[in-house]
This record gives sequence, structure tokens and C-alpha cells, in this order.
Amino acid sequence: MKKEPSTGWQACGAAFVAVYGTLRAGGVNDIARLQPGIVCMGKAQLIGSLFDLGWYPGLTLNGAQSVLAEVYPMNAALEQAMDRIEGLWPEDVGEYRKRILTLPVMRIDGSQQAMTVLVYEAMPATVQHAPQIVASDWLQWFAGKGVQHPDSAFSLNTVQNQTAQNKK
Repeated sequence: MKKEPSTGWQACGAAFVAVYGTLRAGGVNDIARLQPGIVCMGKAQLIGSLFDLGWYPGLTLNGAQSVLAEVYPMNAALEQAMDRIEGLWPEDVGEYRKRILTLPVMRIDGSQQAMTVLVYEAMPATVQHAPQIVASDWLQWFAGKGVQHPDSAFSLNTVQNQTAQNKK
């Protein structure tokens, strides 16, 4: 069992995380902000349905859409920081859940390797009224919307986000 960074929180046990939205390189919550020097291991395709939740996407792992994800090594401190962004810790607000998947990852060196990864999946109630995005690359799709989040560091599930989204 991994050491817990804080009381009441527990790591999922996965050594890697697959990110598909704001945590991707260049996103407003770029994972390198959470762990400077982190290196992308490669890319994977998540299969499901991608939704527009305003300033961030929601992915459900049902459907047949291919969604681009970047795969990064993960430790407990990074996982806890991502749990905070995804609204799972210190209090679960019910928007996302953790899923552990084994995916083929196209590594940066050109080889392919099966990796067990953590994916943050949107709960059905989170996406039930959201428009589905027919794109495999959320960052590229979001850039095409022509909007930019007003803050350089953005967290999901916050009053700040709800206020910014309501101004749209």
C-alpha cells in the first residue's frame, strides 16, 4: 500500500495516469504545473464519449469515440493534486470517478506497451445535459472555440469556475 500524503485520502495504486483535457500539456491545468519536470510516457486512445462541460471536458467510457490522451507517470502526491482538481478530494462533489484501465500506449520512443492507467471518468449525471463533442483531441477542439479561460490556473468544481462558465 502506498503512503498517504494526507489523512482520509488513499492512492488508487496505478503507476500511470491518462489525461485527456485540461491536464494535458498546454492545457490550463497542464500536469507539469502539478509536478514540474514530469515527462510524457506516450499517447493512448480512450474509447467512450466526450462532452463539453464549458471550460473542461467530461469523458464517459461508454460509446465508440476515440479520444486522445497523454500518459504520465504518477505518484501519490500527483494523484492527490489531480483528485483535488477533479473534485474528488478533500470532498467528493460527484462529477468524476476514478477508473483503472489497461491500454496500449504508443510510447515516445515509438514502441507500444500495455500500461495500467488511472482515468478520471465523468459521472452520467455530470454529462446528461452537456453537448457531445465529435472530436478526438479536446485541446484542439477547445482552441477552435475561440475562448480562453480568464485564469491561468484553473480548478474544476469551484465557485470560480461556475462564475466564469455563467459569463459565457
